[in-house]
Amino acid sequence: MRRRRATHRRLAAHPPATAVLGLRALALLALGGALLVTGCSFKFEEGQFLERQKRWEEAAIAYHEAVIEDPDDPEYREALEQANKVVARENLERYREFLAKKSFRKAYDRLVDAARQDADYEPVQREMAKWERVLIGGQVHFEFEAYQTNLTLADEISLIVRLNTPNPGETVDAEIDIDTGTFFAEDLLYDRPSELITFYSINSIGVQLLYRRSHTKRFTSRQYQRFINIRTPVLDQISGVLKLAPDDSLKPVMDHRAALRGNEPPQAPITPKANPHYSMRIEGQRIVVSSPKGRSDFTPRFLYINMRERRVFVDFGRYEMRSVSKTRQWTLRRLPLAGEDYFEVLSRNIALQPYFFYREGVFAYEPANSG
Repeated sequence: MRRRRATHRRLAAHPPATAVLGLRALALLALGGALLVTGCSFKFEEGQFLERQKRWEEAAIAYHEAVIEDPDDPEYREALEQANKVVARENLERYREFLAKKSFRKAYDRLVDAARQDADYEPVQREMAKWERVLIGGQVHFEFEAYQTNLTLADEISLIVRLNTPNPGETVDAEIDIDTGTFFAEDLLYDRPSELITFYSINSIGVQLLYRRSHTKRFTSRQYQRFINIRTPVLDQISGVLKLAPDDSLKPVMDHRAALRGNEPPQAPITPKANPHYSMRIEGQRIVVSSPKGRSDFTPRFLYINMRERRVFVDFGRYEMRSVSKTRQWTLRRLPLAGEDYFEVLSRNIALQPYFFYREGVFAYEPANSG
């Protein structure tokens, strides 16, 4: 008799799995019935549950889904707004952590999320004002006929322009479209003086080769072969400041390109030397570049600046690369824009449209000597 009572107590304390499932089902049905009676959203209730656990990011997602179900419910909208404010502050803390590690892309993404979640949060707005988004673009025409190497051994081949940025030691790679020769890449600058925008330059032009040694071991290697290797041009001096026009009107980059007049003097092809020294002098809308041979092939062609939206378009213009069979070297020269501007092709990229307007000015790089 004593055994039977003990067994009964154990069953009461630990009901079988089927009984547990039944209880949970009843609880869910009861909750569903309560929600139907009160008119509450299941997602809203889920958001409140997550909020009590301080899982604010998940709570905000649940509240957002509740607002989608019923956009006119003020309680849902208020709960979403409050959760978003907490998440914005959490993202700001993560932003600062990434910034301290110089993980600029991750930091910026967190800051953008925080600005979206709480547009009126002043610390976020102060930080947003310190960032500039930069589009770098241009075009390269070249031939491979005289280049003697077995490129066919590579599994993948990408044509690359490697670019120096205003951040010391940092470069960014832009892949060249094989059909059009156009290239572009996006960069981020944090809390830099406006004159540093002028520091972009070409590092090298070449091919990125990808080799898969074994499909079973999945071992891969990358190799970058440089045709043109300028490395890091040495800026000895810069004088003047970028005088930004206080103009509120947006102007299309396309209109500026269409207004370009005159033929640029033809350049002779050269094989650029590594680490050339140069200086820049900002005069109004001109950036005069002085170098030993009077060439500024490694600098951009134009800067289009829109400081209100914190966007800059760095335009390197058009280039021609040719191989010299006798010396097995590559030569580079800048091509004129008139009549064959690459920008019309680039401007078709819908994702890049915010960069194709400027506000405060266009600055043109010009060599001090035309020889």
